[in-house]
Amino acid sequence: MATWQFSIVFIPASWAEENSYSSLSLYDEEGYYDTECAWKDRQPESRFKAVLGEILPSSKPWHEELLIWGNEKEHDIQVWYENETIDGIHIRLDLNQNLNEIINKVVKAAQTLNCALFFPEFKTVTEANVFEIKSTINKSHAAKFVKISKNP
Repeated sequence: MATWQFSIVFIPASWAEENSYSSLSLYDEEGYYDTECAWKDRQPESRFKAVLGEILPSSKPWHEELLIWGNEKEHDIQVWYENETIDGIHIRLDLNQNLNEIINKVVKAAQTLNCALFFPEFKTVTEANVFEIKSTINKSHAAKFVKISKNP
């Protein structure tokens, strides 16, 4: 992930509610996160590809178990799956760009797919809304990097 990108991960809202919006069980002993446990037995609606396509145009994946929208150097969405079971929906936003439109689209997609938002940098899980995304982005390392690079 580029220094100027901010990561958001969709997880099922039902999982977030059952876990009191805690991300603890997404992490292993070494501190790495994996959202596969959140998606187990909670797959998105079959139209999830069309919903994500409303955020960014689809792109050619570089792996057979991956779906991609957008491009890796700017905004992108990566959906990993195994045996046709999704184990992660990862979104990266390029903080060098205007974010208002894409944030609105991300929130709409999350709500349509009944997802909560997981912010790996802060180990937090929240409801999908514009305020949560913007306030979390403003505290991020990527936002600080972009601010410094624009105002040396």
